[in-house]
Amino acid sequence: MQGIQAIIFDLDGVIIDSEALHNAAVATAIAARGVTVPEAFFDEFMGRPDEVLLDYINRHHLAGRYTVTELLADKQAAYLQVVDQMQAIPGAIDFIQRARPHFRAFGLATSSLRSNQVIAFDRFDLHRYFDVVVTAEDVTHTKPDPEPYRSAMARLGLPAAACVVIEDSVNGVRAGKGAGCQVIGLTTTCPAAQLEAAGADVVCASFTAIQTHLLTL
Repeated sequence: MQGIQAIIFDLDGVIIDSEALHNAAVATAIAARGVTVPEAFFDEFMGRPDEVLLDYINRHHLAGRYTVTELLADKQAAYLQVVDQMQAIPGAIDFIQRARPHFRAFGLATSSLRSNQVIAFDRFDLHRYFDVVVTAEDVTHTKPDPEPYRSAMARLGLPAAACVVIEDSVNGVRAGKGAGCQVIGLTTTCPAAQLEAAGADVVCASFTAIQTHLLTL
């Protein structure tokens, strides 16, 4: 791991298995307004903030009749009803605990709301492992824009060459690469071919494989 001083993680799909819960909450919020979408609809928005998804739905399926704030409030209420079902990605918590002493810093760059990030960190006792947390509310431009990762690196005081990003979505991989980082793609939510096409330097199917890869850096 010569030269690598920090890992910057995504949250949903990398540390916690929550993508399906978020999608179900959005589906509940829009179903109350008479709209349904197929499961595949969410794929394009993976790794992006709820506001982006809900704005699209509002404009294209609801004729702009609502504000994104209204839709987001309903989505969040639905999410809180199912958040107890949240599980960690297999191997993620153990990896974080074991790997943390070997790096100068850990960071998080997520498209989630800070309130949802705090719920996840509280549930799995993660606050103590992370030096920097960047959420959707902390940036002007969200993934696939590189700003979340650039912001995390600036707060860590480290250059891109010293950081490795772990991402599970095409939008996240593009953000990490745009920030100049090495990016490890984790195939929890996207096929390996899509992560590779987005620019991931290496694609792994598990945290065991990620650990093995990091030992080669």
